[in-house]
Amino acid sequence: MTMGFAFGSFGPLLASTEQHFGINRPAASLGMAFVTLAVGGLAPFLGNVMQIVPVRHAMAGGCLLSAIGYFGLATLNYYPLALFMFILTGAGISLSGIIGPLTVISRWYTDGRGAALSIAELPIFILVMPFVIGSVLPHVGRSAILATVAVIFVAIAPLFLLLRDPPANGFSATGDGATTSQMVVEETGGGSALTNLQILSMRPFWLLSLAMGIMSGASLAFYVHIVAFAMGRGMTLLAAGGMLSAYGAAGLVGVLLWGRIADWRGPPQTLALTSFLLTLLWLAMILVPTSGLYVVAAGLGLCATPMLTLHGAALSALIPSNSASRAMGLSYGIKLPFLFVAAPAIAFIFESTGGYTTPFAVIAAVMALCCLLFIVLSMTTGQHHNSRVPRGRRLEPPLSRENLPAET
Repeated sequence: MTMGFAFGSFGPLLASTEQHFGINRPAASLGMAFVTLAVGGLAPFLGNVMQIVPVRHAMAGGCLLSAIGYFGLATLNYYPLALFMFILTGAGISLSGIIGPLTVISRWYTDGRGAALSIAELPIFILVMPFVIGSVLPHVGRSAILATVAVIFVAIAPLFLLLRDPPANGFSATGDGATTSQMVVEETGGGSALTNLQILSMRPFWLLSLAMGIMSGASLAFYVHIVAFAMGRGMTLLAAGGMLSAYGAAGLVGVLLWGRIADWRGPPQTLALTSFLLTLLWLAMILVPTSGLYVVAAGLGLCATPMLTLHGAALSALIPSNSASRAMGLSYGIKLPFLFVAAPAIAFIFESTGGYTTPFAVIAAVMALCCLLFIVLSMTTGQHHNSRVPRGRRLEPPLSRENLPAET
């Protein structure tokens, strides 16, 4: 929900945000840049916090931070303060929508984590929010929508406190401040959690994080600019918002599909394939007639929405579960520059060229670069397909303190 509300609402509200604060489009796009700044910049800190604080408390706190952020956006008229509210919503996304789910899944499951993450991170609200906002914005206004979202997050925060630790015959206290099953402890070889330095010394970790940063930046640019792009092609606000709905609807299928393919073929190979398809789709976005934009948007959603799921699955294949939250936090820290720059950079190229043809062509080029990085990642980790390996079983053991030198 935290990610769905943020990414599903920002694009449809972009024009009203410009009008509310009296700013231009590049300045308005900074709002999403500050959300991602918080997601990436605070993620290393929040990932370490989640090694100490129980996950249910951290995720509930993330909902409350989002609520404060949305209420501030609904009531403030001074844009610099509104940017701080965007930071609070980004922190809420990091805790409740990214690090928290990965930590929970890594503790509950030893096999099939890609499939489990795909179910936990279904982009339902990315699907419905553009349609809802496009329908009600002309009638109730921007502030009423944001205030309602704030109330919803306050209401759902206590639900996270119902989370419990994984059931098992034996439980063992770990250094992460929560109780995890003996199954997970055995899976990581009984070793202690990896340090930040050990994680950062892994070349596969860097390849994954850099490529995911580029891809996430491109996806963010879609959320921010696709409504304006579609309206520039002659669509109404409601019809342009439908582009995000098509993206989200296909994303529901994509998350389930690619999560299972990742368990079968391996996350690096799956990421290489999706990034190749995204290269073609971004080129198609600037070449097809307006009547075909919905199909292209659906294709982008099918391939791009599962990126968070595939990111978590790939990290789970590289990092022991007792270090998953720390690794995800560090990985998002590496992604930060790409997330922060993407939306304003596309807006700047748009202002400079007078259209979205060049910006979208640039995105297609960086998708091709990501494909190459994922191919290198696949070769580096040696995760070649073996049909005899059961779904979800790692071809190589996860890294731990004891075997880190040999792996790096």
